Amino acid sequence: MSETKPYGTVLIRAKQILDYLEQKDQPVNLQTICTSLKTSKSTVLKILNTLCLIGFVKREEETKKYSLGISLISYGEAAKKSFSIISVAERDLIELNNQIGETIHLGAYDQDRIVYIKKLNAKSRIILRSQVGHSVELYCSAMGKAYLAEQKEEVVRNYLDRVRLEQRTKHTLCDKIALMDDLRATRQHGYAIDDQENEEDVYCIATSIKQNGVIRGLVSVSSPVYRMSEEKRMKIITLLQQAKRNIEQKLTN
Repeated sequence: MSETKPYGTVLIRAKQILDYLEQKDQPVNLQTICTSLKTSKSTVLKILNTLCLIGFVKREEETKKYSLGISLISYGEAAKKSFSIISVAERDLIELNNQIGETIHLGAYDQDRIVYIKKLNAKSRIILRSQVGHSVELYCSAMGKAYLAEQKEEVVRNYLDRVRLEQRTKHTLCDKIALMDDLRATRQHGYAIDDQENEEDVYCIATSIKQNGVIRGLVSVSSPVYRMSEEKRMKIITLLQQAKRNIEQKLTN
């Protein structure tokens, strides 16, 4: 939301490279990176060489392929410590995970997206592909809609004018009027629903965690659609709201 202009473009290019490598399960070669990012080989190579020098990227000499470097781990751990909500909420998230058996996410708002800062996997063999550090759009995710529902209508309208509403699935709400109606319902109910709007076959329920009226985080429960009966949905809503109250109580102490 900031209007601050960047100082040069090298850092932005470097972040694009790091973001790309973070999404890859296997090391990738220089040409693949250049093609995917639509950037010249000379530019990418110079940035990669610098990133390798400081340990942010690792180059395998035999294959000449690149992956993220281990130096980033310490930064990630330090960043997690800055989110005190993780330590405050962790016990309640574990209990929620045990009670429901489905995937639990803790998220934080960052630049028009929700970033996963904690994930507890479901008890079943089916593991959702979300990862800590990944982010989701506000308009089509349960945590994002829970965040938007707490904002003034003018703020929401400015957001909708600023972002492109992409049809991620056939269920995604891309009509601004329909989305505003959905956010009003979310505000009234106290929880948000993502019914396959962000990802096919995944149903998600989320709520905000506030301290003195300020959102400190978002908590969600995600499940494959086929396991989401109406009885289970109501159970999740009840337990999720209880976890919200418990965490907010701890934040006030």
